[in-house]
Amino acid sequence: MRMLSGKVVHQMDGKNRIRIPAKYKNAFPEKETLYFVEYADGCITVMPESVLDERLATFDEVNPGDPEMMNAKRRIMCSIEEVTEDPQGRTPIPKYFREYAGIEKDVVTVGMGKYIEIWALERFQSNVGSMSIQQANAVAYKKRAEQ
Repeated sequence: MRMLSGKVVHQMDGKNRIRIPAKYKNAFPEKETLYFVEYADGCITVMPESVLDERLATFDEVNPGDPEMMNAKRRIMCSIEEVTEDPQGRTPIPKYFREYAGIEKDVVTVGMGKYIEIWALERFQSNVGSMSIQQANAVAYKKRAEQ
């Protein structure tokens, strides 16, 4: 799988569908199932099954006698939906995910390495757009140094 990066501004249609931009769709592993995931705050994440499996591997050994971990697993698993596509390549965004991300029409899809995020354009601009590249690098290098 190629690294997913960059951003594409586009729109959701009147039937709550988008087209996953070709630059991302073509970079995902061929024939691999994609999933909508409530992963990061304020946006919809789309992950291929192999990446989602990596993220969920820690739940393989959850002790059913641990109610807190079982509830965490339930909460995470119920926030995952398979991405479907119609014959014209349009992907309906389920209502739950549209509401979670605040998406009404204008969206921006952002490459995040192994997955993509779909943001309401306004939310993306207010959360991410106000950060300069210098600020982003300073935060990233500071976090790496702390590890």
